[in-house]
Amino acid sequence: MIISMTGYSNYKCENNKISFSMELKSVNSKYFESTIKVPKLFSDQENKIMNIIKGNLIRGRVTFNLSYNLKEHKSNVFKLDKAELIKHFNILSEIKKSTKIKEDIRLSDIMSFQDSIISNTSLNDKETLKLLYSGLKKIIDNHSKFRKKEGKVIRKDILDSLKIINKNILKIEKKWNIEKKVYADKFKNKISKVIDNYNLNNNRLYQEVAFILDKRDINEEIVRFKSHIEFFISYIKEYDLLGKRFLFLIQELFREINTIASKSELIDINQLVIEIKTELEKIKEQVYNIL
Repeated sequence: MIISMTGYSNYKCENNKISFSMELKSVNSKYFESTIKVPKLFSDQENKIMNIIKGNLIRGRVTFNLSYNLKEHKSNVFKLDKAELIKHFNILSEIKKSTKIKEDIRLSDIMSFQDSIISNTSLNDKETLKLLYSGLKKIIDNHSKFRKKEGKVIRKDILDSLKIINKNILKIEKKWNIEKKVYADKFKNKISKVIDNYNLNNNRLYQEVAFILDKRDINEEIVRFKSHIEFFISYIKEYDLLGKRFLFLIQELFREINTIASKSELIDINQLVIEIKTELEKIKEQVYNIL
């Protein structure tokens, strides 16, 4: 199964005390990279949240945002840290004095530090955390569905390109099987004239022809190329986590097709090589986004 590294999901959950809003986004990356944004009141849960996401998404550049709203009266949930309040008020007063700002310090100015001056008394209870992590599981499940759906689109695009590639490599094989006899006859004629001039025997003729044809022969490259295509298709049908395997196969396919291009002097074959490389580039771009 092909799974895309690109995904998006959002989710909301609530009980009679609190509601959570979550957003999970991911794009392709060679490794797992995360940006986890949670309110300070739940900062002690950040590492656990990150590890759960990493265990499920495995690879990609991931962003997770968590926010909440309270349903209970705030006085039942929070308490004021007066020492912190005084400290931040003094900081604002010092800024006002240093910058000669004439405006009075407002409550809204102080409340910009609310995560510091208001502390949680009951938000980390079992009921609240159970709600948080059930929501996290749901958003990850939705995100996985999104990535699998994207993976189906990528799978179709790759298989379409592989069909074109396979069709063209068979054309190359057919053209080469016809043209290699023409090559052999051409080199025989050239070398036989040289051998006649120097009174050399026919064994030398055949050795020289065999040597030249061996340097020009692309049969081995064609066989290996077709084998890599077969592996590609079988992996799509049988395995998960295909991104790194596909990158290796793409490199091998490029190596073989470049060798074919360097050995061939036939315009028809070189044109087919260009078409194959175009499709390989398309696959390569898709593979970078595969888990």
